[in-house]
Amino acid sequence: MLRSFLFATAFLACEVALVSGPFSSVRGAEPAADPTAAASADFEKQILPFMQQHCVRCHNADKQEGEFRIDNLSHQVGDGPSLKRWREVIEKINSDEMPPADAPNRPSAEEGNRIVDWLVARIKEGEASRLARREPVSFHRLTREEYALTVKDLLGVQYDVTDPGGLEEDPNWHGFERIGSVLSLSASHVEKYFAAAEAILAEAYPDKPIESQVVRKAAHELRGRSSRKLEELGLLDKVRVDMWPGHSVKGGRAGPGSGWFKTAGEYKVRMQLSGLKPANGRAPHVTFYADKLDRMLFEQDIVAPEEKPTVVEFQTHLPAGSHTFDVTNDVPGPSVLPRFGRSGFKSFISLKDGRIPWQLKLTDEEGLPLHPFLILDWIEWEGPLVSEEAQQKRDQFLPADLTDPEQLREKLTLFVEKAFRRPAKAAEVDRFLTLAQNEMAAGEKPLAAWRTTLLAVLCSSDFYYVVEGTPGAPSATLNDWELATRLSYFLWSSMPDEELFDLARQGRLHEREVLQAQTARMLADPRSKRFAESFSRQWLQLKKVGMFTPDSNLYPEYDKYLEQSMKRETTEFFREVFENNLTLREFLVSDWTMINPRLALHYGMETLDQDAFQRTALKPEDHRGGILTHASILSLSSDGTRHRPVHRGVWVLESIFDKPPSPPPANIEPIESTPVDAPKATVRMKLDAHKSNQNCAVCHRKIDPLGFAFDNYDAIGRWRTEEKVQGTGDNPLVDASGVLPDGRTFANAQEFQQLLLDDLDSFSATFMKKLATFGLRRAMTVDDEADLRQLAAACQASDYRVRDAVEAFILSDLFQKR
Repeated sequence: MLRSFLFATAFLACEVALVSGPFSSVRGAEPAADPTAAASADFEKQILPFMQQHCVRCHNADKQEGEFRIDNLSHQVGDGPSLKRWREVIEKINSDEMPPADAPNRPSAEEGNRIVDWLVARIKEGEASRLARREPVSFHRLTREEYALTVKDLLGVQYDVTDPGGLEEDPNWHGFERIGSVLSLSASHVEKYFAAAEAILAEAYPDKPIESQVVRKAAHELRGRSSRKLEELGLLDKVRVDMWPGHSVKGGRAGPGSGWFKTAGEYKVRMQLSGLKPANGRAPHVTFYADKLDRMLFEQDIVAPEEKPTVVEFQTHLPAGSHTFDVTNDVPGPSVLPRFGRSGFKSFISLKDGRIPWQLKLTDEEGLPLHPFLILDWIEWEGPLVSEEAQQKRDQFLPADLTDPEQLREKLTLFVEKAFRRPAKAAEVDRFLTLAQNEMAAGEKPLAAWRTTLLAVLCSSDFYYVVEGTPGAPSATLNDWELATRLSYFLWSSMPDEELFDLARQGRLHEREVLQAQTARMLADPRSKRFAESFSRQWLQLKKVGMFTPDSNLYPEYDKYLEQSMKRETTEFFREVFENNLTLREFLVSDWTMINPRLALHYGMETLDQDAFQRTALKPEDHRGGILTHASILSLSSDGTRHRPVHRGVWVLESIFDKPPSPPPANIEPIESTPVDAPKATVRMKLDAHKSNQNCAVCHRKIDPLGFAFDNYDAIGRWRTEEKVQGTGDNPLVDASGVLPDGRTFANAQEFQQLLLDDLDSFSATFMKKLATFGLRRAMTVDDEADLRQLAAACQASDYRVRDAVEAFILSDLFQKR
């Protein structure tokens, strides 16, 4: 009965959200400028003459070749009833099918491209307008990242949304995961929200007090050796696990309670290890993988002498149940797994014991390691752990007497206010309170009834949606509660804290001085790192890194740790720029980057000792600088086998200049591989074939140079001077030169990046637009152009400093508009 009630409540909320319109912002009573009339007039001037001269004679009321009419298409190209037909017009012109080759006075490719660009621009505006259509009430579903962080800040529960049975992965729009109109809600979402809320509340308010335990597995247990025999030999406390490259051991069912983690919660894991790193080689890399969760819990390079092992620890959330873990020395090397990588049936004690004849040498004559080698002594679990901060968050909502109606009302009002991020309404508190009382009247224990009541709150759309607006009371701006929520999810990806709530209650947050002070406070908080990571990942579309896994035969050194390191370089680079208030120039040209030992090896730079990201000065011979030379950016536009200059050029147009090119024709032929008996040819040489088609050439003149500039970098971002391809003859040298559409030339990536600095105003306008898209959770429209120009001017006035730009956005009218 309860489950049916909660589902009915959730679906009713969904219907209200859907009826209220797309999940975006509203202007309210102030009517927005209607671009329809201006677009129609522009159509009469720009498009209609072309259509009348080249198209209407074959596609009119009397003559409809291909059953297609043009004379009656709506002039509202982007958001009118003929949108689908206009897309077909674009396709026909792009593919050079229309006007036909034998048509009199056939237009030039440049003229056709001008028409396509105009139509594409109108369609893009229409798409943005539909995404951002403003309604009296707007709903933006939380991303699963925001859901997890909100639960953590509300109840101190670290719920992992990526676990099996967790929340579904969020769709994205041009890389952005927070766009309200894209984050739809289905029955499966409601089911998963229900299950998530049950698990969260069971952990926050267990029936019995939680007892933390410590369980350790020694080396002989991990190896599966008899403790009695080892004890008789006096070796029980001396045995260690030797781990060659690629060697794994099972952590086993090592949780408290004979293999079971009886309670979901936070667990601390410790391991004692030694790590032997060969000179100029990879450090051994330990990974800790949870089989049941299909998730990597921890990984790190380990460098520690055999006689001075180090203890590493990490904390992770585990659901209740049985778990097994794989601990692996996850580096390439001469694994001897068929022989277990061990000294026969003798337990491993020390490298000083030597090897048996069939084993590879572990060290050279001086005792220095020849391979990345791990030695594991023990693994220890402690938990479940509840921090004092987490317990305080839970206790604030728990009545001292669960049978006292007044206490229930008081705590329920507080919980609803925090969960819904607005003042609790008396009627809704009464409804939830009635649920608690009915549960207890039906014989449910008070604590279980209380959990059920909170479950109803967490299954409400007011919790997992950011709701802006009030039915029947349209407003052009956010109220203080809505402003607090928008600000906290922008900078912290989570709910407001108590100070923001207090200012919202007082109605003072919208005051410029107060908002400015709160922005400074929130940026100084460690939670602002969430903004640096989330915004940079979405703006630069880093989710695409690894989408096409590089071919292991072509790139055997590529692994998941390198992939994660690539992404981290870019997000850490953004964080460094943001926290130190550096300028946008750093994204285009810099003499430093953020790398760890894995990336240093990948880039051929000097080896780093500490397995952490650190700011590192670049030398000219490193051929790096700015995000465009990051391996993440270079690899996300590759296909796993080769680099793709066109896709690299498109990425630059979209992410740096916000000028996506027209869509390519559907019948474009892919680039064929060079036959083994043909002369070797670079990808660039093959792309020259596009120049033979005028319609292709018009677009590729804008795109290709932006990608050719980075031809010195292969599909996984390594520097090269020649392109390794199949065929006969020597590998051809890379040509990274190019000519921009305006005639400016460059010889390589570094010269191209310097040219980008000349367009810094265009880049800053793009940056502010991307920032607004992320912060307002919607696409920008023509209605926003004036506000965006003001933001771009503010960015320029502050010398393009990134932190200042973020603050200017928060203080702008655009940020507070609906």
